[in-house]
Amino acid sequence: MTERLKVDIAVEADLFILEYRLKKFLKKINLDIPSTLLVAKELATNILKYGKKGFIEVELTEDGLRIVAEDIGKIVGDSSEDKLSGGLGIGLEVVKKSSNELEIERKPGGGTRVKATFKPSKQKGKNFILQVGTASKPHYLEEESGDVCLWKKMGEKYMLFVADVLGHGRRAHEVAKLIEFYVKNSAEEKIEKIYADLQGLLRDTRGCAAFVALVSESMIEYINVGNIKAWLVDAWSARRIMGVGGVVGRMQASPKIFREPVSLIYSTLVVCTDGIKNQFIPTPDIVWIRTLSARDAALKIVTEFSIKEDDATALVAKGE
Repeated sequence: MTERLKVDIAVEADLFILEYRLKKFLKKINLDIPSTLLVAKELATNILKYGKKGFIEVELTEDGLRIVAEDIGKIVGDSSEDKLSGGLGIGLEVVKKSSNELEIERKPGGGTRVKATFKPSKQKGKNFILQVGTASKPHYLEEESGDVCLWKKMGEKYMLFVADVLGHGRRAHEVAKLIEFYVKNSAEEKIEKIYADLQGLLRDTRGCAAFVALVSESMIEYINVGNIKAWLVDAWSARRIMGVGGVVGRMQASPKIFREPVSLIYSTLVVCTDGIKNQFIPTPDIVWIRTLSARDAALKIVTEFSIKEDDATALVAKGE
């Protein structure tokens, strides 16, 4: 039986229905093509903008996946010379860049039919490059920071780490250097083991809040303990990612590991310590988060949104 999903697009709420049903469909067929959701949402948005209404159809093929988007076109002009506009065939740069093949057909009765084909990479993860930018500053009365922010490549994954030692000043900085030395020199690739090592290392110290993540081409798995704030931002939405309360070094049990299927090729990860003002909340409208380099975006966050009475750190990561 052919695996196929079809969703009618007529109102903005249908975009959320499409996202929900498409995620379930991709999980069912167990096919991992990160750009699928991005392209489907882009085509559905174009239907509403330029084509009045239509549908998105996603079909599993022998060598990949096919997305078909069709609209009826919008009626334009005065009542004596009404005609149908071109429809969703306008502004398809994102679709062109993300698909292996793209066909655009103007329908004789009006509207447009777009067909995008996707083929899974045969060398999954080999060409995934994560651009990471970090920026940090100490409390305005101190010369040294109690924050830790670093990253490193581990095989086909990237490890991202942000920690905020309780307090600030020289004593917080000493604990921060201890954490930094461990993370830089550890070859451990399992975040639950990294957390366990940190828990033991910090048991006799003031402890810290910490975010540790492993990022691959299509998945992020992370532990987030304490007051570290993190978001995933794309062109349509921004959402705060999960975390648990507590202090690393003082917790009895290991915190939950969160795993989310997400591609940082199409989303941007923003991680901040609590030295960044609560007023800073990434949204799709803050375009510079996505358009600036990761380093410049992190620097802008710390420069414009930091609290002077605390250490402040930001990490920004996006795929290439």
